[in-house]
Amino acid sequence: MGDLIQLRWVNITSDGRLYYQMGKNRKARDLILVEQAKEIISFYFKEGINSNDYIFPLLNSQESYANAITQEQKDTMPTELKMKLLNQISAKNALINKYLKKIADLAGIQKKLSFHISRHSFAKIAKQKGIDNSNVQSLLAHSSIKITENYMGSFDTSENDKALQAIFNKPQQNPRDELIRLLKEMDDDQIVGLLSKIKD
Repeated sequence: MGDLIQLRWVNITSDGRLYYQMGKNRKARDLILVEQAKEIISFYFKEGINSNDYIFPLLNSQESYANAITQEQKDTMPTELKMKLLNQISAKNALINKYLKKIADLAGIQKKLSFHISRHSFAKIAKQKGIDNSNVQSLLAHSSIKITENYMGSFDTSENDKALQAIFNKPQQNPRDELIRLLKEMDDDQIVGLLSKIKD
């Protein structure tokens, strides 16, 4: 959440990508902006913006902490500025989660919604679409595949369901087709014997 709140226009490349360095683990991220993301970002674009301004109106681009643009600059900020920035991020995270709760109430969703839940939802959708675990790990920037599997394992039972159905469910066949299949497997003597039993 902190990385999203701190995104700036300078993080968007001319070829439609998002490039930034994560605050938590310092990993560089280079992601294509899908159409849905472009639509959201275009909503916040205004003529004459400064490329160093924050994209989303959650942090004040005029605050002293906003002068630290790169992760290296943030790392060397005075402690009081770091704390001010972290407090702002924490407050905005709480505000977003508050609004998500209101949205959930309006939509009749019983589960507790939070911004962090979106990562789990993303992992679930990716799994349902057959995206490989290692790709999901990379997209979520998890340090190990085990973390990604934990994200997906708690709700994905589809593979186990398919396996059990394949083992125990007999395919539904048309009785006529089944009779033809059985007749084709019989030799002439067996067919004659069957016909004689039917006549009796």
